[in-house]
Amino acid sequence: MTALAIAVVCWAVGACGALLLRRYPVGVMFGGSGAIAGAAAAGFAGALALAAEVPQYWRAPWSMPAGMLALRLDPLTAVFLLPLAAVGGLCAVYGVAYLRRHANGRPIGGSLAAYNILLLSMALVVAANDVVLLLVAWELMTLSSWALVVSDHDDSAVRAAGLQYLVAGHLATAALLLLGLFLGSGSGTFEIGALSTPAMVPSGLLFGLALIGFGTKAGIVPMHVWLPDAHPAAPSHVSALMSAIMITMGFYGLARFIPLLGPPASWWGYFLMILGALGAAGGVAFALAQRDVKRVLAYSTVENAGLVTLAVGVGLLATAQGQPVLAGLAWTAALLHLWNHAIAKALLFLGFGAIAQGARSRSLDALGGFLRGWPFVGALLCLGAAAMAALPGLNIFTSEWLLLRGLLLGAVAGQGVAQVAFLGGVLAVALTGGLAVACFARLVGVGLSGSARTAEAEAAPRPNWAMVLPLLLFAAACLLMGAIPSRAAAALSAAVTTVAPAADAHAAPTVLRPLGMVVPVLAVATALLFALRGRAGRRSRQRQDATWGCGYAAPTVAMQYTSTSFAEPLTRVLQPLLRAEVQGLVEPDRAAIWPRARRWASGAADRVLVGLYLPLFAAIARAGQRLRGYHQARVTWSLLYIGATVLAVLALLFLPGVRR
Repeated sequence: MTALAIAVVCWAVGACGALLLRRYPVGVMFGGSGAIAGAAAAGFAGALALAAEVPQYWRAPWSMPAGMLALRLDPLTAVFLLPLAAVGGLCAVYGVAYLRRHANGRPIGGSLAAYNILLLSMALVVAANDVVLLLVAWELMTLSSWALVVSDHDDSAVRAAGLQYLVAGHLATAALLLLGLFLGSGSGTFEIGALSTPAMVPSGLLFGLALIGFGTKAGIVPMHVWLPDAHPAAPSHVSALMSAIMITMGFYGLARFIPLLGPPASWWGYFLMILGALGAAGGVAFALAQRDVKRVLAYSTVENAGLVTLAVGVGLLATAQGQPVLAGLAWTAALLHLWNHAIAKALLFLGFGAIAQGARSRSLDALGGFLRGWPFVGALLCLGAAAMAALPGLNIFTSEWLLLRGLLLGAVAGQGVAQVAFLGGVLAVALTGGLAVACFARLVGVGLSGSARTAEAEAAPRPNWAMVLPLLLFAAACLLMGAIPSRAAAALSAAVTTVAPAADAHAAPTVLRPLGMVVPVLAVATALLFALRGRAGRRSRQRQDATWGCGYAAPTVAMQYTSTSFAEPLTRVLQPLLRAEVQGLVEPDRAAIWPRARRWASGAADRVLVGLYLPLFAAIARAGQRLRGYHQARVTWSLLYIGATVLAVLALLFLPGVRR
């Protein structure tokens, strides 16, 4: 607990120093060093909590009504605190160098202050043992991340993305406020460990409130609509932190509060499995249709949030049906995937953020040539893309394989509807995996390989060591987590027991133990392949010549595959889901002797946003306009409204089961 207190102090001092001295270089020092020192202390606290057998508690009085400063460090807290510390600290190292280029001479102290506040608030979210403190930290997390999202507020698209994120965040907070009030009324206290479900409120309603409140922040479909716009709008190190860590705060809330709602119903598991399958397959499908490199990564986050949601649903269904081994595999897969995704996604956001900054464009069609121009950074990004595609030997393969292993176990042992659900989950994971390979092959093939498509990409300055070092460490972590999956799963056993006491938390390490041999076998096979290739090359005559240019005597970089043409075979099949729209297509003038210049562009809008939320908000706006006609600025009407409200409150107080 002392280490966590040191982390909070470091973040607070860093935020205050960066804000007060934002116009001076010393402010940057305060902001960057505060974030790094706080992350180091938080990581130490998380490591101690993960290894400790007994949770640590700390309480202090607070002037806030019905609340107290109550903190708790247990294995579940540590599971989320450790990646927060690792990713938060490395992104701070990257962010100082990135912002100095990005800000074009403007002070960056305010952005660093908001970054420190975001780290502090997320640490309080996972450590809070009081509902009021958790809600305060949750709101602080929303506001500080919003401030970072709208850093470039001169752009109207950035302002629109910030407003969309703010609306979604406050709707989620409203749902969590209702959830806290219901649980507090049932237990007579707001201490999270002592909360209980009130008899008068159905547990299904509480589950729905938890899903809306926490699922919105986690990016669970269909509550994900803020994510594809907010992540590209933010600076790259903030996008990495939000995608890798902030969405995990939503899954932390689900893992912490669902056990408080009593034994899970089977439909909870089915419902989450459906949402997870839709999010995983739909997220990667929309990622294939994006040209903005940060939107590709944002939709990939939706995909991985869907996989975690699917795993949580399997865990709840297994608990409801009394299958402890399956529950242990599913919950371990969910928590392990959060770790793996945080590492790989931070690597990609930071790396492609540096590329987009150097090329002055986030469009895939304006990049290219970086494997030759930035060979070291390009190689690290290829490794990160391979990890996100769940290729064997890397970290994400282990958690997805564990989820698939659990689904197959459920399909064999289940019966009836449950068996169909597990088989559907297998199909969803298989489809998602195949599309993910195509998605990241496109990202690397168009964004990194080939020739530079613009002069800016050709002349992009190389990033300095402060931007490359985090990439190297994240890439090493991808390899390490892929090499020791059994040990990583064993470290999660205590947290799995906290979430699902009836689950067999020791089943996953045993299942993952054979995967530890994949990395050594692949390393030996790769070394032998290169040795044989080198030996064959020395024996044979080599000749270099130009490849066939398809009849073009003077090929240009514009003749390379574009991001749209690369994905066209798949997006054509997925057109009923994507409904991509073509813009700017001009029919040729057949009477003209020489062809004229033509513009062509396509885009795939988020179907949930366009088909559900925008019509809903428009209907609410129309209803509000009609209600304005009933409002009259007269004292008598105001008194009538007050009287009706008082009568309604009195009626609610005297309903059976409400009065205590």
